[in-house]
Amino acid sequence: MKRILFFVIFACVYSFAKASAPIDSVKKDTAKTNRQVRKLNEKLVDLQTELTKIQNRIPDEQAVVEQTASSSNNAQEKSRKNAAAAVGGDAGDTRKAAKAARKAASETSDAEDASHKLEKDQEKVKSINREIEKIQGKINKLQQDS
Repeated sequence: MKRILFFVIFACVYSFAKASAPIDSVKKDTAKTNRQVRKLNEKLVDLQTELTKIQNRIPDEQAVVEQTASSSNNAQEKSRKNAAAAVGGDAGDTRKAAKAARKAASETSDAEDASHKLEKDQEKVKSINREIEKIQGKINKLQQDS
């Protein structure tokens, strides 16, 4: 009789312990999910801040690109005129033409650098937008699963 009573009590305690275990794991899973969502939200805020900074810089960079392109075109035109004058001119004209050519090359290099910087920032904006979409998808998935 004691053995039967022992097994009945043991079975009751075991089934009670087994039934209460999933409740604890659900609480742990919810806390873990909340932690993950919080970390993803922090990363999302950082990315949005960086995106805003870059987007605020782009109009200034576009203005710089336009200005350096115009400056480069003017320097190249001046170089062409000095080169044409140097063909029939003296040594002074040749030096002026060489100096104008160096200045035109420098201006062109500056224009290319500004253009490259603008393209790099535009690519970075696209990359950050893709990353933001991925993070928002992860957050939505975590919130749907919980």
